[in-house]
Amino acid sequence: MNPAHVMPSLRRMVVQLLTELEFARSNRESEECIQLLMVLVRAAENWVRPYVGDIFSTILPRIDDAPAQLASKLLDTVAALARVGGSDLVPYSDELLASIIHALSDTSNATKRMSALQALNNCASFCGLVIDPYIEYPDLFKILTDILKSQPDSKMQLEVMRTIGALGAIDPHRFKDAISDTTDTAVTNAKTTASTGGTNANTGSIVNKGGEGTHRTGNPHVRKADGKLKKKKKQQRPQQNVMTEKQMEPLVGGIPTDSYGATFSNDGYYTRLSVNALLRILENTNDTTFHREAVEALNHMFAPVQNACAPFLDRV
Repeated sequence: MNPAHVMPSLRRMVVQLLTELEFARSNRESEECIQLLMVLVRAAENWVRPYVGDIFSTILPRIDDAPAQLASKLLDTVAALARVGGSDLVPYSDELLASIIHALSDTSNATKRMSALQALNNCASFCGLVIDPYIEYPDLFKILTDILKSQPDSKMQLEVMRTIGALGAIDPHRFKDAISDTTDTAVTNAKTTASTGGTNANTGSIVNKGGEGTHRTGNPHVRKADGKLKKKKKQQRPQQNVMTEKQMEPLVGGIPTDSYGATFSNDGYYTRLSVNALLRILENTNDTTFHREAVEALNHMFAPVQNACAPFLDRV
């Protein structure tokens, strides 16, 4: 097919739908425009890609303030645009993730949450937004697990599992740092707000030698000093190298309870982990049907390691 016969009509249709969406006088008109846009994007994926940025910049500001039904349609369109545009949506990732998480936090409408999950899944799969959403929004993982626990709908549970898989596995140590940094930032902002309020109250007016009162709204030097202090705190807190630094970790049955450190590089760790799992099966009377398989697994595991199994013979 000759693009010259298609692109002008397609562009005219996209401009017309975006104009109608921008000047729609009711939610019904907006929903109809969004529905037509979504059909157009899904039907002409390769042809629509040059206009993905314009469509997305028109849709994104309307997601947060839209009613639940209209917001669901907008998020469905975002999912379709992510599939078509891919990396073209990366510049909008900050605003997009904020809108998606806001929709996921809305417990009043299951359809809206389902659309938000599909949009987040497609953004992770086709736009490369993996791992970073957990760092930028540490509450995201808790929101997803809460949906998984509280929602009886199997379709939504399956979509949550797909979304978690698409977002990828994050290093637990890095995730803890993200949570602690968020907490520290919130505490610092609260202290700064309180101290700024007190400073403004005490230095709101100054009397000069002539007896005239002069008003001062704030002290810029104090703000600069605060900025330097924050930078120093960040510099004094170097990132730990979990690949080279050995950590003293609490052990339960010879297995570290923390999920980072150099212990994982030790071959004996995996053997110890497997032996403990099999012994728990043997010690549990409710798992008698698996006792034979557990003994066979122990024999199969100890055969190649030979002398390396000596530390575990006492427990077996």
